[in-house]
Amino acid sequence: MTPRVPRHQLTDDQWNLIADLFPTRNCKTGRRARDRRTILNAIFWVLRTGAPWRDLPIEFGPWSTAWDFFNKWNQDGTFDEVLRRLRSCVFRMATHPPSSGASTARRSARLAAAAAGGKSTNPEEPKDHALGRSRGGWGTKIHILCDAHGHPLHFHLSAGQIHDQTMVDTLLCGADETLHDEHGTPMAWPVALAGDKGYRANWVDQYLLELGIKPIIPSKENEDRSLRPVAFDKAAYRGRSIIECLIGWLKESRRIATRFGKKAINFGAMVKLAFIHRYLRLRASCAISDMA
Repeated sequence: MTPRVPRHQLTDDQWNLIADLFPTRNCKTGRRARDRRTILNAIFWVLRTGAPWRDLPIEFGPWSTAWDFFNKWNQDGTFDEVLRRLRSCVFRMATHPPSSGASTARRSARLAAAAAGGKSTNPEEPKDHALGRSRGGWGTKIHILCDAHGHPLHFHLSAGQIHDQTMVDTLLCGADETLHDEHGTPMAWPVALAGDKGYRANWVDQYLLELGIKPIIPSKENEDRSLRPVAFDKAAYRGRSIIECLIGWLKESRRIATRFGKKAINFGAMVKLAFIHRYLRLRASCAISDMA
């Protein structure tokens, strides 16, 4: 009988997919090197439970070690490389139907609020730390692009008061940079994009059409739909529910449901880890179906 894998921990098959991206190096102090799989399991435990790093169970080793490696792998691009590999593996096995875009506001704890106005030496850290006040309170917006299967393609963080439509260009440009496999080959690009009324603007329609993307965005109640350059595809718009399901799934990771980190790059790393966790499960299920 196969032993049951504890919750939030990697199976052997999942670890084998990415183990070479987490090499073990000999310690100069002569101490035994920490097991990379255990450290990654510890990081996933924090992601899913939302617990403070200091509350990490003792079986994962020192909490400071897990935090140091989380910070290191985030800074050196290891998480990006893992996500790129897993995404390319899944995309090679599936077709890529139209994409959907949405944003979700995440409330921030007082810990994160302390970061506002602070300075950061990392050039990738936004000046406002992607924190701002909206109707929902002090928090961060996660703008997400996914395909019609619910595979996350790209995301971008912004302050809570930023309007959705202002992030369309940033989101698609970021997707254009990241949607390449390990060899630099493009993996996917949307042929149509569905979004709610928050993305409705004439310049958005024109921008998407110039990129060869069909806008599937409903008109506002006070405008004439016949004046728009493309007709609204109501049947295709029903598929936008897939991104709402993806957002609901993201909220199951408590480190994303509430932002505790002071820096946007650390909160963004948690979003990447959630995507990695999703792709690991997808890749494992694809492997099982191939064996059947």
